[in-house]
Amino acid sequence: MKLAFQRGLLSARVSASVMGLGLVLAAGQTLALTPAGTDINNRATVTYEDAIGNSYSAQSNESTVTVAEVYFATLEEDGEKFGAPGETVYFPHTLKNTGNAQDTYTLGAVDDDTPADSYTVYRDENGNGVPDAGESPVTSVTLNADESVELIVAVPVPASKVAGDEINATLTAETPNGVVDDLTSANGRDTLEGTNNDRVTVTTDAVLQLSKSAVVTGNTITYTLQVKNNGGRAAENVDIFDPIPANATFAEIVSVNGLLASSGDQWLNSTGDLANLPHGYSNPGDGDLADVTEPPGEDLNGNGATGETVKGINFRDALMGVNTTVTVVYKVSFSGTLPSGTTIRNTFAAEGDLDGDGNTDDPSTSNTTTTTIQPIYAVDATDTGDGDDDDGLNDVALQNQASSGATVAFANIVANNGNGSDVFDLTIDNDAGESYDDINGIGVVPPGAQAFPAGTLFTFWNETNNTQLTDTNGNGVPDTGTLASGAVRRITVRAKLPAGLSPQGPFVATMLATSFGDNTISDDKLEVLNEIIAPAVDLANSHSADLIDGNTDADAFNAAAPTDFRSVAVGGVATFPLFVANNSGNPQSFTLGANLPEGWSVVFREVGIDTDDGSGGPADGIVDNTANEDNVVTATPNLPAGAVYHYEAEVQVSATVSEALSNFTGTVTSSGLNGVDANGDSDGDYPVRFTVATPDGSISDQKLDAVDVIANRNVSVTPDGSGQVQPGGNIDYNHVIANSGNTTEDLAITGENSLAGDGWSSNTQLFVNGTGWVELSNLATGPVSLRKPNGEFITVEVDNSGADTVVTLEPGQRLDVQVTVFAPSNAPAGTVDTYTLTAGNANVSDTGTDTTEVVIGQVRLDKQAAIDTACDCAGGTWPAIDDAGFAAVQSNPVAPGECVVWQLTATNEGATPANEVVITDEQTEFTSNLVANEAVIASGGTAPADTSSLPVVEWAIGTLVPGNSATAQFCVEVN
Repeated sequence: MKLAFQRGLLSARVSASVMGLGLVLAAGQTLALTPAGTDINNRATVTYEDAIGNSYSAQSNESTVTVAEVYFATLEEDGEKFGAPGETVYFPHTLKNTGNAQDTYTLGAVDDDTPADSYTVYRDENGNGVPDAGESPVTSVTLNADESVELIVAVPVPASKVAGDEINATLTAETPNGVVDDLTSANGRDTLEGTNNDRVTVTTDAVLQLSKSAVVTGNTITYTLQVKNNGGRAAENVDIFDPIPANATFAEIVSVNGLLASSGDQWLNSTGDLANLPHGYSNPGDGDLADVTEPPGEDLNGNGATGETVKGINFRDALMGVNTTVTVVYKVSFSGTLPSGTTIRNTFAAEGDLDGDGNTDDPSTSNTTTTTIQPIYAVDATDTGDGDDDDGLNDVALQNQASSGATVAFANIVANNGNGSDVFDLTIDNDAGESYDDINGIGVVPPGAQAFPAGTLFTFWNETNNTQLTDTNGNGVPDTGTLASGAVRRITVRAKLPAGLSPQGPFVATMLATSFGDNTISDDKLEVLNEIIAPAVDLANSHSADLIDGNTDADAFNAAAPTDFRSVAVGGVATFPLFVANNSGNPQSFTLGANLPEGWSVVFREVGIDTDDGSGGPADGIVDNTANEDNVVTATPNLPAGAVYHYEAEVQVSATVSEALSNFTGTVTSSGLNGVDANGDSDGDYPVRFTVATPDGSISDQKLDAVDVIANRNVSVTPDGSGQVQPGGNIDYNHVIANSGNTTEDLAITGENSLAGDGWSSNTQLFVNGTGWVELSNLATGPVSLRKPNGEFITVEVDNSGADTVVTLEPGQRLDVQVTVFAPSNAPAGTVDTYTLTAGNANVSDTGTDTTEVVIGQVRLDKQAAIDTACDCAGGTWPAIDDAGFAAVQSNPVAPGECVVWQLTATNEGATPANEVVITDEQTEFTSNLVANEAVIASGGTAPADTSSLPVVEWAIGTLVPGNSATAQFCVEVN
C-alpha cells in the first residue's frame, strides 16, 4: 500500500472584483437566484362573523407567478497606461456571468477614433495580464452561471505616434439575452454598458509595463513580478514594491534578475538599504521587510482597505534602461488551517523617475492575482481482503481461478485521504506488475508473474459489480465519482478473459487511482489471477438432468415464450422457483438478478443447495440448510462444482396502476423485452427476465418468465367541497376525476343537485386547451385536449352522442373539473344543497360531493398578483388597486431581484354586515423582504397591516357592510 500525499491547497487565477446584481445585491454579497420556471403560488384566507356571531372562513383563489430565466453579466474595468511608439500595451479585464443560465458573449475591441481599426482580445488562461504562448485570440466566450473569464485587450501603439497622443480603445461584450453591466461606468471614463475603455497615452519617456503571476505548490505561493521598460528613455530609481498579501507570510526570495549590486541596485527595508541584493536571502523577520504605503485608492495586499502602510518587499533599480526587464520571484506561505475558499489577492506596484526631471512619477500597478484555498489531494488504493484474498490489506486483490472466457472480478478500495472532495481516475496497466511502485514494502508481485492473456478487457464497476463506472469529470477516463474527504469507495475491476485460452499463471495487472484535482497524486495496487479454467452455468425453473449436464441449456431463453407465469393483482407478489447449476468445474459464486418493469422490485430467498448429480430429483443431495432457508440473498454461496442452488424470486408488482396494467402492450425499459401473452387470455403480460452471473460477469445465463396482472378497476372523484353562498349567488368547486385503476375506462360524467326541485342548479365544466372552461354537453365528440390538475394537457376521447358525456381515461390519467353551483334568490338562510358529481360505468364509479350553505352575510376573497420590476413598493409606491397589471395567474414571468405585489380583496356579497373581518396571508417560498401596505376599505377608512408574526401578515378590517370591500397589498422580492 502506497500512501501518496501532497499539500496542494491553492489554485491561482487573475482576480475579478466581487460582483452583485444591481437591483438585488450590494457588492460582495452572494447571489442565490431562484431557478427559472419555478411557480410561486399563494393563497389567502378571510375570517368573519355574521350578525348573530357565527364564525366563517373562506380561502381565496390560488394566484401564481412564474420565475423567469434571467441573464446578467458584468465587465470590468477601464484601463489607463502609458505606451511608447511601437509598443503593444496590454489591458486586463474580467467578464462574469451573474445570471442563472449559461450564456454566450460576443467580444470585440475597436479604436474609438477609427472604428474600422480593431484590436485583438485574448483569453488570459494563467492570469498574468499578458498573452502567453498558447493563449489564442477569442471573439466569443460561453460562460456558465457565476463563471468568469479573464480577458486581455492588446493595443499596439503605431511608431508614428508622438508624445502626448492618445489612443482610446473600447472593449465590448454583448449578449442578445441581456445587458452586460460595466462595473466602472459610474466612476470610470466609459459610461456605456457592456464596454470598457482603455486609454494609452503616448510618451517618449520611460514606460513601465508590469505583469504578475502566481503559482501554487502545497501551502506556498510563488509570485513572479516582471517590470519592463518599454519606453524611449531610461527610468531612474525605479522602486518595485509588493506588500505581503493578507492571510500569508513572507517565505523567501527565489531569484532576482536584472538587478546588480554593482550598479547601485538595492533591497530596501524599514530600517535602511541593505548593501547587497538578497540572492538566497530567506526568511527575514518582519523588521527586515519594507514599510510599503499603498497608492491612494489601491488595495495591493487584498485585505479590503486602501492606502495603508503595510509590510512587503521593495527593490530599487537605480537605472532601468530601455527594453530592459527586472524579474523578481519570491514565495509566501500560509497556514494549512485556512478555510477552503479563502482568497489571497495581491497586486504589486512600481514607480520611478520616468522623464528624468529628478522627481518620482505616479506609480503603475500590475494585474491582480487571486489564489483560493483548495483541498489537499491524497489517495490510497488497496485490496479488500475479501473472498480468496483473505490475507489482509496487502495491495494484492487475488482470485485463485477463473474460466476461460470468463470475467474475473477483483475487489478494490479507493480512499480519499485529502481534505476536500475529489474524483479519482481509474486505469489498468496489463504489465505483469512491472510498474507497481510499492513504496511501503507491503505488496509483492508473485514469482513467475505474466501479463493477462492478449485480448483481456479491463473495466471498472461498482462494489456490487452491477453498474459500470463511467467518466464523471469529463476527461474521458472512468473514475470513482466524487468522494468526500475521508470517504472510501469499494470498486470492482473486471478482467474479461479471452475464450479458448488457458496459459500458465499467475496473471498480474497494475491498477492506478489518480486524483483529478492533482494528477501528480496517485496510488497503485495489483490484480492477480492464479489459474484459468473452463466455465459454465445454467438457470431454470426446475431441477432436471438437462440443468446439470453442462451441455444443454435448460429453459433456454426465448423472448416470445416465457417458461412460467403467475397471475397477481396490482401491488401483489408473484413467486417463481429458480435453480442455478454451477457447471464451471470449480467453486463459484453467482450474482442473482432480474430485469423488471419500472416500479417493480424483487427479493430472492434461499431454499437450499443440491450437491448430488440430480438423479434423485430436486430433493436429492440437498445440503442441510435450516439456518439459511428463507434468508434474503443477492448471490449464491460459493457453490462447489456441479452443485445446484435452489432459490425463489418474490416479484413485487408495483402498486402504481400505470406501472401494473392489466393489458401490457409496451416494452420493459430495463430489458427491452415486449409484452407477451403467457397464459393465452388475450391480454398482454409483463416479461420478467431472471439472470445469474459471476460477480465479474464472465459466466452468465438468463431465462424468461412472465406476470399476468389481474384487472383492477378504480375511479376516483376528489375532493369533496363545501362553501357558503348568498341567496341568488353562486360558488365554484374544483375536482379531479382520476382513473386510479389499471384498465382503460369509458366514464360517464354526470352531476345532480339535491335541491334541484327548489331552484338550485349547477354547471359542470372541463378545461379545453385553447378555449377554457366548457360545459360538459358542449364538448365536441372525438379527441379533445383537456387540462390535467397540474396544468398540462392530455388528449382524450369524448363521446357526446348519448344522454351523458362519456370520457375515455387511460390508467393514471386525471382531469381538472370545475363545478359552479347556483342558489335561487329565494333560498332561506341555512339551506344546504348537496351537489353530487359522478364518474363511472357499469363496472366502476365514484362520486364527489359539494355542500353549499346559504348565508345572509357572505364574504368572498379574491387574490391577484402584479410584477413590480423596480420594487417601488419598498419605497412606498404601490400599484393602484384597479391596476390592469394584476391577474390571478400572471402570464409574464418575474425575474430574480424583481418584486411581486399580491393584492387581496375581501367583498361582502351578502345582505347583512360581516363582522370581525380579518384577512390573513403568508410570505411564500423563494421570496424575501416582505413589505405590507395598509388595507383600503372601499367605503372609507384603512386597516393597518400586522407583520409582527412574519411570515404571517394580517389585516383586521372590522365590519364590512353589504357590497363593501377591503383591499390589502403586500410586496415580496423574488430571491
